[in-house]
Amino acid sequence: MLEHLRILVVDDEPDLIEIVRRVLSRAGAEVITASGLAGAERLCAEHPKGIDLAITDLKLNDGSGPQVAEAVRATCPDALIMYMSGLPYFDAAVVDLGPDASVIAKPFRATELVDMVQVALIRAGRVAPER
Repeated sequence: MLEHLRILVVDDEPDLIEIVRRVLSRAGAEVITASGLAGAERLCAEHPKGIDLAITDLKLNDGSGPQVAEAVRATCPDALIMYMSGLPYFDAAVVDLGPDASVIAKPFRATELVDMVQVALIRAGRVAPER
C-alpha cells in the first residue's frame, strides 16, 4: 500500500513511535523515527530530499510539530505533513498547519492511521484512488 515511501515519525512517546513504525512498515513504507525536534532535524540532514511524509506530534518536549514541518520542508519541500494530537480538542485556526496538512487524533487504530496516510497521498495527487 505505502511502498516506495519514506516516512519520518516524530513523537516523544517511544511506545507510540514503535507502534506507528510497525504499522507503517507492515503497509510497505520505509519508516525512520525521531523522539523530538533535534532528532528530526538530524534525520532531515541525513536524508536530503528523501522524506515523502512526516508524521509528527503537535507538541514535543523540545519543540512543536510545525517546527518539525519547517525542518522537513527545508530539505524536502514536497514532503507531506501529518500531525498527531492527543489534545481533547484541536483548533486549526490557532495554529497554521499549512494547506496540505492532515491531523489524526490520538489514540487511533492502526487502520485509521494507514487510511489517513492514503487519504493525504490521494489529496496531494501522489497516488490514484483505489477503485
